[in-house]
Amino acid sequence: MLDGWLRNIALCFIFLFCPIVFILRRRIKILYFDFLQGYLRKKVLFSDDFDGEFRYVGGIDISFIKNDSVNACISLVVLDLETLDTVLSESKMISMTCEYIPGYLAFRETPHIAEMLRLVKRHSPQFYPHVLMVDGNGRLHRKEFGMACQTGVTCDIPCIGVAKNLFQMEGCLRDESHKDAINQLKEAGDTFLIRNIDNTVIGCALKSTTASSKPVYVSEGHRVSLQTACEVVRRCCKYRVPEPVRLADITSREVLRKIDGNL
Repeated sequence: MLDGWLRNIALCFIFLFCPIVFILRRRIKILYFDFLQGYLRKKVLFSDDFDGEFRYVGGIDISFIKNDSVNACISLVVLDLETLDTVLSESKMISMTCEYIPGYLAFRETPHIAEMLRLVKRHSPQFYPHVLMVDGNGRLHRKEFGMACQTGVTCDIPCIGVAKNLFQMEGCLRDESHKDAINQLKEAGDTFLIRNIDNTVIGCALKSTTASSKPVYVSEGHRVSLQTACEVVRRCCKYRVPEPVRLADITSREVLRKIDGNL
């Protein structure tokens, strides 16, 4: 009888306190992320800071195995900006060690991006990208410090955020006025500025090709101005999504398909 009583107490403890421990652990992690973001945010540059002109433009993408939030493939594709020819394509399988928390994606993915860049610098330094495009946001973020910013600062590389969907926040919503502004984009290269609640410009919507019915959302990541970011993205577009990011996405998915076919 005593064993049963103790077992019931243990079960009550598990059901009552484990969720509390989980919530506290998550909250502590978020506080740490906030502190680190604040520290790195002081180092970000939203202006042009690079030598000469960009020649090699990299795009990075991470694709996950179906129904698996841990195992994924990261791909880096580097193009020649003048010809849009691929000069380097590298992929590797990775395992995520950090859970996904909305608004803190960089802490989950940036370490793997940094490792991929280190490998390229070590083995193919002649094709190391002069600027990197990230499939995500930079300044277009509620803290003006999205994944493209954190990647750029952490890796000390000019970086551009390119997102397919608007990152919605206070003062920046996909409402009727936003839809009307999109409808005013007629030709490839047309843009309209995105502002936050403080009326600060934090990015722009870019009609990347004449045939594209939806824009991409471009924002400064690090060491690149918004004007330069939009120009580089526009020059890289054959379709809606700029080629470095589009090809990195295709490459990572192809690697996963081959792995799935061999299982």
